[in-house]
Amino acid sequence: MAKTTRMSLKAIIFILAVFSGACAHALVKVQVDSASSSYETFFENSSSAPLLQLLNSAKSAINIEIYEMDDPMVQQAIKAAIARGVRVRVIQEDRPVGVSCKVFDAQSSGDDVSCANQKALLKLIQSNNGGAYVAFKDSALCGNGKSCFEHGKMVIVDSKQVLLSSGNFNTTNLCNIKEHPNNCNRDYTVVSVDPSVVKVLSTVFENDLKGSSYNLEAILNSSNAQKLTISPFSLAPLVQFINSAKKTIQIQNQYLKDPTMNAAIMKAAKRGVNVYVMVSSACSFGRPKPSMVTQWNAQFGEFDQAGIHTKIFTRNILVSGVHGYLHAKAILVDSNRAWVGSVNGSTMSLSNNREFGIFLDDPTEVNKLSTFLYSDFTNPNAESWQDSLLCKHDPRPTPQGEDSGAEDPLTVSGE
Repeated sequence: MAKTTRMSLKAIIFILAVFSGACAHALVKVQVDSASSSYETFFENSSSAPLLQLLNSAKSAINIEIYEMDDPMVQQAIKAAIARGVRVRVIQEDRPVGVSCKVFDAQSSGDDVSCANQKALLKLIQSNNGGAYVAFKDSALCGNGKSCFEHGKMVIVDSKQVLLSSGNFNTTNLCNIKEHPNNCNRDYTVVSVDPSVVKVLSTVFENDLKGSSYNLEAILNSSNAQKLTISPFSLAPLVQFINSAKKTIQIQNQYLKDPTMNAAIMKAAKRGVNVYVMVSSACSFGRPKPSMVTQWNAQFGEFDQAGIHTKIFTRNILVSGVHGYLHAKAILVDSNRAWVGSVNGSTMSLSNNREFGIFLDDPTEVNKLSTFLYSDFTNPNAESWQDSLLCKHDPRPTPQGEDSGAEDPLTVSGE
């Protein structure tokens, strides 16, 4: 009974704090009495990313499915694993949006240091311990026969642990300040040791590695997959999760553009659920184009009418002491159940791509996420969506010193 009371008080404190501006640190102080016995552990990447530790612990096998992977510390950990006899296999997106390095292309004199290192790692993995490094076969693996991306972020170690992250294995997503001293992303990671979760995701990895079409939906309909969301079948379980809310919904995502998900969020607010939404700035990558301004006015105007509380994550919300960017994807319902994953709020991400997500029920782990959702939403450097369209905190000039009107390349692609 004590746990239930504590978590209910947390929801009340959050609501009161948002409306009154008082109790700015109240949620952070809420703690759960007993130690966690959960199969899952939550991490915020800038303060405690577990990726390197997990890679360094591998004894026999590392399986990676990823969108981008350019962080030098990650590459070094993989090299060290290979040196001690670990088999490494990687599935990677071969055409990530806005990335100049095409890792599957032949090495050339035009490659910068980072790209050359990525291509060298690919060759090393392919030539040692039965390793593999392949491009995601979107033509066979996309949902509905449409074009898609491998946008998931997953590592399976020794068939015993699996890591799912909202962030890529890059310097900004992992807050490698040495390599990228001026910017750091807000990103989250969950590590699971649940044998059923590891089994399902290992099955998906092996099938994706083969690159041939298979019945993913049947795998997800098994009783072992209830904790997981895997795109192209992420929309239904996430809408169901939103529909389950009785008191509160807290959402962080780069953006929210899918009409079905947005309709579910508004429906929840209209039936009396207190909904708090935070997305990344409209000006993170330059002043928004007129089409984006129109989209935001329509979308967030509807959110306002539904009674949704919306805040924008600006670069003045510091992450590890430097300018932050909201790259996380997380949902918290009724302060007692959460979801974390790689899925952006776009139709492409929910219903076409390969994406991974996981639900959390343990109060200790849910409380960790809740702390970050609360502190970001109530941060004095967060702003309204109207102010965000004016680029009050996030003006990003082009190299020529003029505003290009370019949107976030991920937003443009629908990824």
